[in-house]
Amino acid sequence: MGKKRIETLIFDLDGTLIDSRLDIARAANYTLAQLGLPQLPEEKITGFIGGGVGPLLKKALGERSKELFARALPIYKERYLAHCTDYTTLYPGVREVLAHFQAKDIAMATNKLVPMTVKILEHFGIASYFKLVLGPDSVQNRKPHPEAVEKILAHLGKPRETALMVGDSHFDIETGKNAGIMTCGVTYGYGSRQVLEECGADVIIDRLQDLTLYFE
Repeated sequence: MGKKRIETLIFDLDGTLIDSRLDIARAANYTLAQLGLPQLPEEKITGFIGGGVGPLLKKALGERSKELFARALPIYKERYLAHCTDYTTLYPGVREVLAHFQAKDIAMATNKLVPMTVKILEHFGIASYFKLVLGPDSVQNRKPHPEAVEKILAHLGKPRETALMVGDSHFDIETGKNAGIMTCGVTYGYGSRQVLEECGADVIIDRLQDLTLYFE
């Protein structure tokens, strides 16, 4: 099978380009502590990542969510913005893959708020690769709704047929499917190969570098 030609590469962030689990978990536990609630195991909080800060906090707050969410959200956002690069790391191959595809239009569709996203991209010196960065604060409907992908393609003036969505979770694959573009799942992030297969990812890779084996 030959490589598929792409013009537009749309990446997810958490679990795809960065391992942000520790910083997210610590910000969530800081928030719980500020509200007088017991902290949660970091692995449990990791399981809440993917849908954005709102769903993550609601799951962390559990039965107290309705009562405390409005207080929790600003605490978390302030804490995480200040500490979102403390322990976060780039996954292997990220710089190489971005450099390899830099002649393409590269964009980001994430469920992380844009201020945090931009701070992280700038921290690692990779912000300049991205023509457009969209988060839940950029759209009316967050992933897996296709709005972010549709806005990216409209902004870049590129067709669906040569666009690719790359991510680690069902949110990403479903977003790509809903937008009618190609999808690539990565197994090293927060999701699982089984979920990516069930979602019908067109390609599944174990290393980001393997993107170059399937697409050009």
